[in-house]
Amino acid sequence: MKMNSSNIMFLTIMTMSVMMSMTSNNFLTTWTSMEINLISFMPLMKKSNKMKEQSMKYLIIQSGASSIMSTSMIMNSIINHPIKESIMMMTGVLMKVGMMPFHLWLPMTMQMMSWTVGKMMMTMQKIIPTIMATQMTNMSMMMMPMMLSMMMGPVVGMKQTSMKKMMAYSSITNSPIMIICMSSSKTQFILFFTIYSMINILMISMMKKKNINFMNQLNNQTNMTKMSVLVSMMSMSGMPPTTGFLIKWMVMKSSMEMSVIIPMMMISSSLISTFMYLNMIIPSLTKSQKNKMESSNQKKEYTMIMTINLLGIPMATMTNLN
Repeated sequence: MKMNSSNIMFLTIMTMSVMMSMTSNNFLTTWTSMEINLISFMPLMKKSNKMKEQSMKYLIIQSGASSIMSTSMIMNSIINHPIKESIMMMTGVLMKVGMMPFHLWLPMTMQMMSWTVGKMMMTMQKIIPTIMATQMTNMSMMMMPMMLSMMMGPVVGMKQTSMKKMMAYSSITNSPIMIICMSSSKTQFILFFTIYSMINILMISMMKKKNINFMNQLNNQTNMTKMSVLVSMMSMSGMPPTTGFLIKWMVMKSSMEMSVIIPMMMISSSLISTFMYLNMIIPSLTKSQKNKMESSNQKKEYTMIMTINLLGIPMATMTNLN
């Protein structure tokens, strides 16, 4: 995506809408900022030649979810019923964030996106729906969809051969953790989201640079590239001693006060995700590409990626997690 004046304008509007939603204290402002965010994201999707049909599907799904949320708000205000107990509101939020059982649009849309647009969808586009999920829904009602997303995301991802679809299912798996973070503390959410976004951006940038779209394309990469992908995937799954383990450890400690089930689901989800990533990367590691050589700059880049993803234990020893 070229950074011309129109793209800079849309990115600025998206950033401002996210900031507006994080500082708002009422439903109307948050809902308005969510719609502004959607309108500014649509032109970025439309610029991709493959996204002409998918962008319309994305608009219909997101507009439908917004209509369900606004209708729920009006109906509950008329009958004087608590909005947090509304199933309609929860349905709209789940559709917006792409959690199970309303998740099927996310892998299909992600498959047709460029890596740059997909990077924005998995990071910036998740902030406002996460805020809405914590403000407008009851966590006890959200428990079942969150557990389904954490457990079924990596299980369904095992059958995928497309890297973009695997990243989409990884995003579905991490969405409940973002909601738990936001319900616990906004500071914890910002820390989790920053590290999660950094891991995603590093991995997607490597995929884009090497033009890796399917699993079998990893066979033709050098060992350094494969190791960088492996370490990044382990960090995304939350296995020690990676950086992803540190943020999930913090979430587990804070979620113990809500329910013991949540940490257990997070541990099980991390184990299944790790199995999914290892099942994908280990066959390619056995096929060495001796003829391919990496430049010194590329070696430095891969070393930096692995170093960032292996900072979990040093950060844990230096950071007060209480």
